Amino acid sequence: MAERELNILSLDGGGVRGMSTLFILKSIMEAIDREHPPKPCDFFDMIGGTGSGGLLAIMLGRLKMDIDQCIVGYPRLCRHIFARRKRLSLTEMSHISIKRRRAKYDGKKLAAALKGILRELGHEDRDILLQDVDLSCRVFVCVSDASTGKIVPLSSYPSKYCPNELYKTTKIWEAGLATFSNAALFEPVTLGPSSQRRFTDASAQANNPVREVWIEAKNVWRLTTLESQLRCLVSIGTGVRTIKRPAARKTSGVSAVLGFGKTADAGIADPEVETNKFIQEHSELDDDGRMFRFDVPNGLAEIELDAIEEIDTVADATHEYLSKELVYKQVRRCGRALARPESSEVSFPNRR
Repeated sequence: MAERELNILSLDGGGVRGMSTLFILKSIMEAIDREHPPKPCDFFDMIGGTGSGGLLAIMLGRLKMDIDQCIVGYPRLCRHIFARRKRLSLTEMSHISIKRRRAKYDGKKLAAALKGILRELGHEDRDILLQDVDLSCRVFVCVSDASTGKIVPLSSYPSKYCPNELYKTTKIWEAGLATFSNAALFEPVTLGPSSQRRFTDASAQANNPVREVWIEAKNVWRLTTLESQLRCLVSIGTGVRTIKRPAARKTSGVSAVLGFGKTADAGIADPEVETNKFIQEHSELDDDGRMFRFDVPNGLAEIELDAIEEIDTVADATHEYLSKELVYKQVRRCGRALARPESSEVSFPNRR
């Protein structure tokens, strides 16, 4: 392998704020080639995500959609699944368990929306697997075992951390459903041939999955030091809170070191805490200009996951963020870092 070949993309969770991810990524792809922006799957060797980031990882990496397709399809999907649940009668509620009543939205709507995307992309088989023979852009999504709280990566490639039965049987729409199903909004999703394991999103443990992405990349390419082979690592958030929350509780021991043994905690893990820790551990990447973190400030993260009425607010805040001179220059640097030697010259046009 040539030196510094790998480009890796990590996508945070954020529900409707996933639109911010798409606009930031669009800006990065346009920095590489303004006239013909490449698909992310053609530039990134691995894409990993949690929640909305996991769903977008599937759309961009496994389904090989371009950014504009996602910008059209993702808000449509959000508007479809975040329609309010109908009010049930007392008789109907009496037949539903307490735990089930907590689900705010119907996962069947999300499953149907994901199958609709497959249909629109020309896939006759709606049950196509996440597993992919094309390894040019590996994809994984973070989910949490509903019983143990441990993070499990559902991957398009063989992974030591993804149980073999899940790797061989998980469908694309199932992976998207599981990684998007926030425990406070959806019922857990049953996966696997035994139909006994249930999963939710992993936002409580790894809403910013940069560490999980790093671990997966080291495992896939069997590298003792991934740094020597890394061209660029891009991490995209879905907004910074105005007021910081306490960090999620950590586990200790081997499982914590591996990254896939954290236990669930209430709320969503603070992505900025994870970013700061990761940069401290891999400061040479930041020093060398090979790691980039993009995240809209000023409280964007306070927009709720299901606030479909705020999608335009998310878009406006992100465009304002990208128009700032320091951010614009950072996007240009990121495009330069991502471009491989065989790529055409990176274009850095004036802003619109």
